Amino acid sequence: MIADRFFSSFEEGDPVPLAGEIGAGPAESPTAKAGVGFTGLRALRYDRPGRMRLFDVDVPAGEHTELSYVVFPERGTSVALDVELDDGSTLTDVLDPKALYPDQWNLVRRPLPPGRVRAIVLAGGDDAGWLDDVRISDRPPRRRDPVDWVHTTRGTHSSSEFSRGNTFPATAVPHGFNFWTPVTDASSTTWLYEYHRRNDATNRPRLAGFALSHQPSPWMGDRHTFHVIPEGDLAFTHEHETGRPHHYGVRFDSGLTVDLAPADHAAVFRFTFPGEAKIRFACKRGGIRVDPKRGTVTGYTWVRSRLSVGARRMFVHGAFDRPGRRDGKALAFGTATVQLRIATSLISAKQARRNLDAEIPAGTTFEQVREDARQAWQDLLGRIELNGATEDQLTTFYSGLYRLFLYPNSAHEETPRGRRHASPVVRRWWPSTRRRTGAKVVDGPMSVNNGFWDTYRTCWPAYALLTPRKCGELIEGFVQQYREGGWIARWSSPGYADLMTGTSSDVAFADAYLKGVRNFDVEAAYDAALRNATVAPPRRGVGRKGLHESIFLGFTPLSTHEGLSWALEACINDFGIANLAAALGRADDAAYFRQRALHYVHHFDPRTGFFQGRHRDGAWRWSPRDYDPARWGFDYTETNGWNTAFSVPHDGQGLANLHGGRAALESKLDAFFATPETGRNPGSYGGIIHEMTEARDVRLGQYGHSNQPSHHIPWMYAYAGAAAKGQAVVREVLTRCYLGSEIGQGYPGDEDNGEMSAWYVFASLGLYPLAVGSPGYVLGAPLFRRAEIALENGKHVVITTSGNGPYVRRLRVDGEPHEQAWLSHDRLVAGATLEFELAAEPSEWGTPPPSLTEGDAPPRPLADLPGRSTHPTLSDDTSRTQLTFTSPPVVEFTVDGPPRPVELYTLTSGTHGSPTAWVLEGSEDGQTWQVLDERAGETFRWHRQTRPFALTAPAAFPRYRLRITAFSGRRLSLAQWELLAGER
Repeated sequence: MIADRFFSSFEEGDPVPLAGEIGAGPAESPTAKAGVGFTGLRALRYDRPGRMRLFDVDVPAGEHTELSYVVFPERGTSVALDVELDDGSTLTDVLDPKALYPDQWNLVRRPLPPGRVRAIVLAGGDDAGWLDDVRISDRPPRRRDPVDWVHTTRGTHSSSEFSRGNTFPATAVPHGFNFWTPVTDASSTTWLYEYHRRNDATNRPRLAGFALSHQPSPWMGDRHTFHVIPEGDLAFTHEHETGRPHHYGVRFDSGLTVDLAPADHAAVFRFTFPGEAKIRFACKRGGIRVDPKRGTVTGYTWVRSRLSVGARRMFVHGAFDRPGRRDGKALAFGTATVQLRIATSLISAKQARRNLDAEIPAGTTFEQVREDARQAWQDLLGRIELNGATEDQLTTFYSGLYRLFLYPNSAHEETPRGRRHASPVVRRWWPSTRRRTGAKVVDGPMSVNNGFWDTYRTCWPAYALLTPRKCGELIEGFVQQYREGGWIARWSSPGYADLMTGTSSDVAFADAYLKGVRNFDVEAAYDAALRNATVAPPRRGVGRKGLHESIFLGFTPLSTHEGLSWALEACINDFGIANLAAALGRADDAAYFRQRALHYVHHFDPRTGFFQGRHRDGAWRWSPRDYDPARWGFDYTETNGWNTAFSVPHDGQGLANLHGGRAALESKLDAFFATPETGRNPGSYGGIIHEMTEARDVRLGQYGHSNQPSHHIPWMYAYAGAAAKGQAVVREVLTRCYLGSEIGQGYPGDEDNGEMSAWYVFASLGLYPLAVGSPGYVLGAPLFRRAEIALENGKHVVITTSGNGPYVRRLRVDGEPHEQAWLSHDRLVAGATLEFELAAEPSEWGTPPPSLTEGDAPPRPLADLPGRSTHPTLSDDTSRTQLTFTSPPVVEFTVDGPPRPVELYTLTSGTHGSPTAWVLEGSEDGQTWQVLDERAGETFRWHRQTRPFALTAPAAFPRYRLRITAFSGRRLSLAQWELLAGER
C-alpha cells in the first residue's frame, strides 16, 4: 500500500510550484503522447540554470519514505529533484545522468532519510525539459512470489520510432498456443498496446478491446486476431491495471471491470458492468458469429500481416455462462456479470470446441483457470531465488524470465488422433472453409514464433540450462519444420519468413545437444543444419544467402545483400556444426566446418582493422581513405563496422591475433567504448532508423546494447585478458539500461522473443554463454548477494557475492580458488557453488577462456588450391553451374605454383545423378598416380549439396585426379570439385 504524503501533477487543485512555468507538456516525443503531461494535461517546464526551489513543504519522512517524479529531459540529463531537510541537509546519493533517456518520460525514485522535509528543490544545471507527478510517499518493502513481480506492460511505452521493448501485455501460459492482450488500437497488427502514446484527449489510457494474438514482434506483425469488446467507456488509469502472465485485469473509469486468465488453447474472460453486460466481437478478415440463445461464439479469423508466412485460418469457439439477446451489434445478458470461455484451433471449428472442453470445461471458475496458469509460471520463475535484490531488480529479473518463457510457441493440438498440427511450412493450395483448414494436417509437434538471429545468443542457452526438457521439446517442434518443408525457418512467423541473417538454429540446437539436451531427434536436427550449410537454398525464405559462392570463395561477396553479416553469422553457425559433428562421430564434417568457422579472416581488412565486404574478385568495398566504421548498413545488418568488429565470439584468440595480440584487442575494445554513436550516419539506409537513435541513447560509445548483434561485445574483454573492463560495462548496462518497469519501459531496444531479457538474466547471475556452440560460460560480477538455481537434474547452483563493486577480485568454485574467467557447463550443472568476492577497483582476476585458435599466429584456414582443371566448370567457384556425364568421368587438376598439402576436398552434386564411388589420386609427373582417398557407397542427400572428405594424411602434389567409378541414376551431374590445402 502506497501512502502519499505530498503529490502534485500540476493540475487544477494540486500544490502550485514556486518556480518554473506550468504548461501543456512536451511538444513531441518518439514514445509518449505530445502536448500533455505524463498524467493529466499539464506539466512543469524547467529551463533555468542552477537550483530552483519548487515547493515549501512540511512532510515527515520515515523508514520507507521516498521522493519520486517523472521527468522529460529535452536538453541535458543531469536534472534531479532534491529535498532540504529540517537540519539543512540534502540528499547524498548521486544520480547517474545517463540513466535518464532524452525526449522521453523517466521515472526516478530517491529514498529519503528519516526527518522532516522542508522543501523540494530542482537542480538542473543548464538542462531544460518537463517535470510531472512529484510525490513523497511511503513504500514499505513487499514480499511476493516471483510470478507476482512480473509486469507484462513492461516494454510497451514504445513505438516504431523508438523501442523501449516493443512488447505487448501478453497473457498466456509458458510457450502457449495463444496470447491474449488488451489493445489500444484495434486496427493495428503491429503496435497493439501503447502505454502512453495513444492516450485520449484527457490523457487517459483507453482500450479499444481485448484481442487474441500470435504476434512474435511488431515488426513481423500479428496474425489470427479478433477482438472482444465490452460496450462502454474504456478509459482507465494504469494504477487500476493488473498485468501478470496469468491474469490481465482492468477497472475502467466507468466502473466496468474485465479480467482475463489463459489456458493453452483457451482463455476465460470475466466481465462486471456497472449496468447490464453488453459485449460485441469484431474481426477485420474472417467471420465471427454469435448465437444469443445458446450463448455461443463461433467462426474463424484469417487476419495476417505480410510477414505471417504460412498462416491459414484459425477457428474460434466460445461459450458464455448464460444465454443472451441481440442488442445492435452486441450481445446483452440482462445481468451485470458474465463469463466467457473461448478457445481456438488451427485445424477446424470442431477441434476448437474440443480444445475448449478439454482445457476449460463448463463449470470451471475464473479463479481455477487463473491459479492453474499462475502455478505454471511460478513453477518456472521460482526455479531461481534471489536475495539482496531491490524491488526494481526483482521486477526486471522475473519479467525477463516471463519474456524468455513466453516464446517460442506451440502450434499443435491434442486431437482424437493424437497430437497434430496444421502445417505452416507445407505448401498446399487446398481452400480453407468455415469449418476446417486447407493446410495439410500433420502428426506431431510444431514450434513457431522465433527469430533465431535474435535468440541464439542468450535465449536458447537459457532454455538449455534452466529448462532442458522443454528445450528439447521446442527443438523437436522446429525439427518438424525440416521434416515437412525441408528447412528450419530463419524467422518462424509461423513459416518461412524471408528476414534477418544467418541460419542460427544450427548453432542454437548444437549448443543444446552439447549441453546435454537429448530429447529431440538430433540426427534430423543435424541434417537440417547440414542442409543450411551445404545447399544453396531454392527460395529466399530459407537457407543461407550467397551460399552458392561463399562455400568456395571463403567469403560472401557484395552480390549478396549484407554479405559480410551473412559471412560472420555463417562462421558462428559452422562452429556449432563442427562441434556437433564431432560429438556425433562425423569426423570429416567436423574438420571441414572447423575450417569454415575461421573464414571470418577473409573479411578482415588489415588496412583498416575492421571487417568489411568484398567484391567477387576479392577487392574491398571501401578504400582505407573512404572506409568509415561508424557508417550504418551496406555490409552490416542493422548496425555498422564498429559493432561488427568483434563478431567472432567463438574465436576471440583468433580475433586478437588478427589485431596483433590480446593487448591490441583490448585497445580496439577501448576505442569502441570511447567513440560516441551520433545516430546520424545512416549509410545505405538513407535515413535515420530507430536502431540508430536507440544506440546513440545507450551512451556507451559505439556499443549498441539496444540491438542483439552487440550483446556479446563487453564479454570479449575476457579474450583480451582484461575481464575487469568488460565487468564495468556489464554492470553499467545492468543498472541503467533496464529501468522504467513501472511506466511501461524497461528495455533499451527491441525485446525480441526474450533475447534482451535473457541477456539480463545471465549477466545479473555473473554468467554469459559467449561462445554459443560450445558448452561453457564466461564469468562476470553477479548483481545479487545470493542467487540459487534449482536445476531439473535435482542439483542446485548457488552464486554468492561478498564485497561491493562491479569487479571480480576473487572467485571460489566449490570451495577452491578459480582463476579462469570461464566455467564449463558440466561443472555448473553438477551443482556448483560460486563464491565471488567483488571490489570497487579492477583486478587482474580472470585468465582468458579457451578459443578455436590457439597460439599467437593469425588463423589461416585451409584454402582452395589455385590451378587448372580439365573441366573448368568444376572449379568456377559456384554451385549454380554443372557438368553432366553419361559415363564415369575422370577429372584432372594441375596446381598453379608450388604444391601445398591438401587436407580436405569437397564434391558438390548437380541436379541429376550423384557420385557414389570414386578415387582421388595425386601425381608428381602426370604418369604415375598415388591413391590418396577412396570412397564407396556414398550418397548426396540433396541436389547441389557440397560434401567434405578428409584425407588420412595431408598430401602435396602438383597434379590431382578424380576418378568417378560409380554414380546413381542414368546420368551423373557435378557442380564443383574443390581441393583445400594448408600452408607448407
